[in-house]
Amino acid sequence: MFKALRRYLNAALIGFIITFVVYLFVRFDPDKVVLGIVISLVGAAVTLIGYIYLDRKFGGEEIVYDKDGNPIRR
Repeated sequence: MFKALRRYLNAALIGFIITFVVYLFVRFDPDKVVLGIVISLVGAAVTLIGYIYLDRKFGGEEIVYDKDGNPIRR
């Protein structure tokens, strides 16, 4: 149930973001809005690259052991 609810909430969030961007274009100078979107996309890309780098460097699957101490393959 929560998976389906999460999909609907994601769809609602995407709709909200699109509507908000359209509102910004109507309300403010379009050149400044485009500049803000570009800066935000660059920031998001840098953050994503940093997250992926740190996840690959420090992240890893936890090793699960059975009651005898043998590692379990997933």
